[in-house]
Amino acid sequence: MERKFISDFRENMTVSGFFMVFSKDIRIAKNNNPYLNITLMDKTGTIHAKIWDNVETFSEKFEKGDPVAVKGTITSFNNELQLKISSIRRVVPAQDKAYGYTLDDLIPSTQKDIGQMWQAIMDSIDRITNPFLQKLLRIIYTEHESILKTHPASMILHHAFRGGLLEHTHAMLNVAIGICNTYPELDKELVISGVLLHDIGKIRELDSGLATDYTDCGNFIGHIVLGRDILLETIAKIDDFPEMLKLKLEHIILSHQGKLEWQSPKEPSFPEALIVYFIDEMDTRLNQMTRELSNDNTEGNWTNKNNYFRRPLFKGSDSG
Repeated sequence: MERKFISDFRENMTVSGFFMVFSKDIRIAKNNNPYLNITLMDKTGTIHAKIWDNVETFSEKFEKGDPVAVKGTITSFNNELQLKISSIRRVVPAQDKAYGYTLDDLIPSTQKDIGQMWQAIMDSIDRITNPFLQKLLRIIYTEHESILKTHPASMILHHAFRGGLLEHTHAMLNVAIGICNTYPELDKELVISGVLLHDIGKIRELDSGLATDYTDCGNFIGHIVLGRDILLETIAKIDDFPEMLKLKLEHIILSHQGKLEWQSPKEPSFPEALIVYFIDEMDTRLNQMTRELSNDNTEGNWTNKNNYFRRPLFKGSDSG
């Protein structure tokens, strides 16, 4: 049987394949019976799955983060595809390799070239003339090179895949350069530094194992304050770092989510901080909309309303 990925799934399709358990919890149905609520993923996306019978028996067979072999049927609920699981077990790599199992098929990853994105970022750091900013960025990006090349940008919200943080930062860098060329009154090097540092706390907030999860400090503190911590720890290694420059970088990190109601401790208070917020917001929302359009299985030119934006999105062709 030809291997089917989540992006290939259609209603009433019978599925037999390998997936990663992104989340798993036991819930109570309206008839007061327990059921397993699961999110499965592969390199093409995620799908919600349910186990309605023999819940305790099946629950013991796997945990969150496990690669699993699954059989089931695709159903639809509220215009969203779901998988009704009939059997599930942990993968046995030596055994399942003969049936097409490979871990790379289960982990969503950036489609962009990691080496090229990394080099573009390092080149931008090399072009910075302010010695304090350049040294700061070189230390952080050199010390954390391995994790920055592979880390997701979020659990679910945007760029939630291997290499997602690098892809997000690289896209923001490209936009920032264009904006600063259009508005020469901006401090270009401060904007670029803010872009490269705004989400640095994600490397402590998220555990980038096979199934991304929040770390303890991620749950307690969050990436914004953790990013400020990384900034201050690194600045402490640089002699005579200017106090006002330190404060501006702190503010950019603390205000990059833009609004207090969006868990931003501060709102942007100078132009370079405002620009970093707007670029972050733009790249995040564009990634979310692109994902919603590609994941929707509704017939016709419009998606259903069950998406992040809570409205139908146009996915038809311009040819009409």
